Amino acid sequence: MRIADTPPRKSDRTYETLVYAERYLGGGTRTYSPFSEHIDGTPAYHPRVGDRTFCLPSFFIRGEHGTWLTNGLRSPHVAHYHDGRGFLLPVHPDTLNCDELLHRDLLEAAEPGPPIRVSPTANVRTVFVHAIADRPVAPHFLKLHYPRRLSRFTRRLRQPIIELELWVAKELDRIRTPLLAEVGGGVLGPEAIEEDRWGFILREALPRHASLPEGSDFLPCFALYGTDHFAPNDPPLLAQLVAHSGESAEDFITERILVPMIGMWIDALRASGCILETHGQNTLFAYDPASRRSAIAYRDCALYISPALRTQIGLPLDYPPKNVIGLDVKHALPKVLSLVYDRFMGHHHLAYIARCAHEHLGLPMGRLQAAAQAIFRARIGELGSVFPEQEFYYSEELYPNNRWELVDTCERPAWR
Repeated sequence: MRIADTPPRKSDRTYETLVYAERYLGGGTRTYSPFSEHIDGTPAYHPRVGDRTFCLPSFFIRGEHGTWLTNGLRSPHVAHYHDGRGFLLPVHPDTLNCDELLHRDLLEAAEPGPPIRVSPTANVRTVFVHAIADRPVAPHFLKLHYPRRLSRFTRRLRQPIIELELWVAKELDRIRTPLLAEVGGGVLGPEAIEEDRWGFILREALPRHASLPEGSDFLPCFALYGTDHFAPNDPPLLAQLVAHSGESAEDFITERILVPMIGMWIDALRASGCILETHGQNTLFAYDPASRRSAIAYRDCALYISPALRTQIGLPLDYPPKNVIGLDVKHALPKVLSLVYDRFMGHHHLAYIARCAHEHLGLPMGRLQAAAQAIFRARIGELGSVFPEQEFYYSEELYPNNRWELVDTCERPAWR
């Protein structure tokens, strides 16, 4: 993809840049682990080789068979799925094909809902909605229950995780983190066993709290350095954007990517105790070609929370049911901070930006690492002492029930 090829804004094609980037600009971006490319799914729904769009089946869930969950964030998209009497449950076709799908009897007894026309995104089980019952709707995302393995983990979406994401979205909205907010969701199954209830999350498609002109193009950050599936010889978008901006490569990447991304991560940690997973898929880069302004936004609120940090801040001690360090997460805070900052953001994302800048713009990798280290030291303050001296990452072993272990990599942090 080339910048000149991006579709006009303020039209029916406003989000084509985003959808194209999600699906086709990820070449070479998933080499950070032996499991990162694994997708257990049907080719028709695959983001790269699948159909342009496909339809999700949906079901009307009423009464005691399910529950609508909310965090109080107002959004016009909620009306498509919740009417006060029940909710519309979208289900991925590959989920329906799982032999051991829980509560299949409730689905079979439910009234069928309208088809929901979607495009897959890079992580397969999150989809971009185009239309419901063949009627175009304002763009938004659905994160779906997907009891199959993608990358390292099986992607079930059960009530505790949905409650976690809604809780975190409200917290990030409170501190005005630029984000695609999760605003509601529904779960199927009897109330007695929350761990067995599964469902979906409704996510907005327009970033909140991002100061950009209306209609700015935005795309997942991995698309800045990934190759184009259909035009692999095109220069990466990062190189094109640097040329378009008229700035030096070092200034562009430092001021438009490193400063806002590292700053957003530290600000969220200090103000909420939430540990953002700012890798290339969970972060969005927004750019307005006319004004040459840019911004970074976050998405996907399935992250870790530190009660210790929230206590220091003086925040209420009410927590979601999952991903709370010291409760259901047994690993100590320093190791989790390293996993998320050093590996997810540093190794899985910023290192790819640095390699792209070195190969296509001639910028030495060490220059960006030094810039990131300076930003981190200037912003982190006393919390810097909590981080370990060496990086921690997942053990290479796959464990049952999505269990995970952290091991010392014996590597010094390169990005802090």
